[in-house]
Amino acid sequence: MVNLIPALAVAGLILLPIDGYATQLHASSEGIITHQIGHLFFLFSMVVLIFTIIGKGLDKQKGWRLIQYSAFFFVLWNLDVITAHFFDNQIYAVRIENISLSRISVMSQNDSAVLAWLYYGLKLDHLLCVPAMLLLYKGLSNLVKEQRQMMLNKDKP
Repeated sequence: MVNLIPALAVAGLILLPIDGYATQLHASSEGIITHQIGHLFFLFSMVVLIFTIIGKGLDKQKGWRLIQYSAFFFVLWNLDVITAHFFDNQIYAVRIENISLSRISVMSQNDSAVLAWLYYGLKLDHLLCVPAMLLLYKGLSNLVKEQRQMMLNKDKP
């Protein structure tokens, strides 16, 4: 009975979670500016990684080539989210209004349908981020597999 109480408590925490909010809003300007600087630093780092891989000739190996493609997708992702943050958190050109649980409305400052659709497209940033993460994973996995194969071949007489 004593062991059952902690198990029930853990099960309750897992099965009955409180609300989890996946959106982070930046209420004051220093929050969004710091956030944007982080995106710029990440973008710059990925550009440096791409040129380092090319400069050292590492792109001849499949694993490094996949990591290079991943870095390219991360560059595109950062450009995308920097632009989206600029529109919604810095110049307040667009805002989102929740209509219901499954519907939202994107409203632009000057009622521009083009800006609303552009912003909506920018908010689909996961279409760039997820492939970047998958390519990074595949590239690292490939490098590990190549390293293991080299170690196995080295140990054979």
